[in-house]
Amino acid sequence: MARTSKKKQTNENLTVNARPSKIYSVGIYARLSVDANDRKNESIETQIEIAKAFISRQSDLGLFDCYTDIGKTGTNFEREGFERMMRDVRMRRIDCIVVKDLSRFGRNHIETGNYIEKIFPFMGVRFIAVTDNFDSMNISGQNETLRVNLKNLVNEMYAKDIAVKVKSSRQAKWEQGSYTGGVAPYGYKAEWIGDKKCLFVEDAAADIVKKIFDLFLSGKNMKEIVIWLYGEKIVRPTEYHKTGHVYCQDGEKLQQWSRGTVKMILTNPVYRGCLVQGRTCGKDYMMRDRHDIDSEDWSVKEHTHEAIINEELFFKAAGKFEKSSIYCNKNGYSKKIPIDEDIYADVLYCGDCGFKMKRISAIKTFGSKDSIRTYSYNCPKTDRIDDDRCTAKSITLNSLNNLVREAIRQEFSLSAMRPKDLAESNNKEAEQLKADWNEELLELERKIENLTKRTSEQYLKYRMGEMDAESFKRMKEENDKKITSFQKKRADVAEKLTTIDYETVQKNHFLRTLVKGNEKGELTAEVVGTLIHRIEIYPDHRVKVIFTFKRNDVLLERI
Repeated sequence: MARTSKKKQTNENLTVNARPSKIYSVGIYARLSVDANDRKNESIETQIEIAKAFISRQSDLGLFDCYTDIGKTGTNFEREGFERMMRDVRMRRIDCIVVKDLSRFGRNHIETGNYIEKIFPFMGVRFIAVTDNFDSMNISGQNETLRVNLKNLVNEMYAKDIAVKVKSSRQAKWEQGSYTGGVAPYGYKAEWIGDKKCLFVEDAAADIVKKIFDLFLSGKNMKEIVIWLYGEKIVRPTEYHKTGHVYCQDGEKLQQWSRGTVKMILTNPVYRGCLVQGRTCGKDYMMRDRHDIDSEDWSVKEHTHEAIINEELFFKAAGKFEKSSIYCNKNGYSKKIPIDEDIYADVLYCGDCGFKMKRISAIKTFGSKDSIRTYSYNCPKTDRIDDDRCTAKSITLNSLNNLVREAIRQEFSLSAMRPKDLAESNNKEAEQLKADWNEELLELERKIENLTKRTSEQYLKYRMGEMDAESFKRMKEENDKKITSFQKKRADVAEKLTTIDYETVQKNHFLRTLVKGNEKGELTAEVVGTLIHRIEIYPDHRVKVIFTFKRNDVLLERI
């Protein structure tokens, strides 16, 4: 009897199932890499067609749905289409996944191997990579497992190589003095000269930059410069980049500059003809989130473009900032006395305009040379000079703490509720809240699923010639926009659901403690966040405290 090669046996196993003992519900997964050099046969359409052709030859496979990710890296599994597929796996809608090849599934060999060798077998899911001749139902020993692991490792090395090439390309542009940012800094415009993006001075806006430096060096502070800009009807950089107008035109609303924008201009070395790039990065291999880069690794290139401010004036302005921050770090906080956590950051609002109150820190030094840090809260819109100016109001941290303790004491003394009653009330509220959010989650899932199916139906019409490419593209963009919006809402709802039980346990603990007479205990961010929904500060020494557990509010007056 003639021998049959293992490869031929594998191919036969992948294509012939004469008497299936089970019909698998299949999900086809296709991914288009972020690599712009993907070959034609890697396209989404081609991947799906290859998988469908394979399924049509199998008697034990039936297609349930297709899941796609366009422009998504294979180095991690945080992909919308993949996550939708895994939800259907968990809901037992599909029990077989088919991909064109292993690289389309993922390029992280550890995570890919974990899914194929552990997660999918545990969940009873069959996995098939068509062109790699891999079927998890027909693995023949350690050699087959080793082959898959080696294939995944090669795919990961390819992804890592691409990441290095992208980073090297960007660094090469930095070396030649090419501007790699998005919108050009205020006072400049960016234009391509060959393959180099260069900055050119825009005279009208550049004159404003010069005036800001002149005012600062003449002794004006940030607030005074902001007042001058508003008085001269000079639009903010954000509006300037949209309209191209340096000065506010008839029919346009004049927006006030922020002090931070003024300071950014005064400290940006781009205005002395220097490009400092690569301060943050979000494209490192295996690290997709943007993160800061150490200053010694920044790309600094001198004399890359025409300067608006000469070096002498620029460093003179920088020197003033250094003198004013001898005892402060980059965030404006004293190095000697560390900043305390702001326990009211998420609940304290101005009662008039609704903006969050801004915490102000100051250092008080006594005759003994000892120093302490004091805090107060002001409405951030009090200092505005435009129509959005708010009534002046402020409160010190000590006064606020005393008022919050008094509000808690009054609420519990008047309610006469027992700890057990409060806990039961909170538990019932939490269960109802979870039920409401779960209902919202199911509704969002239904909307996403309907939109996804609609896109698939439109794609089939396009492939059959019943819809032109432009119409399909337009409809797909509209569907994708809606899906993205629903997915964001879904993520927010899921996050709320994960915190409800924890917050309920913490709330019950603090309520028991406070009811037992420890209302003067230490106030922490956890206590405030658990008990208080919102605090509103009004003029005339009025403070409103709204509690979370019954949504009651207590109106107090400051002494």
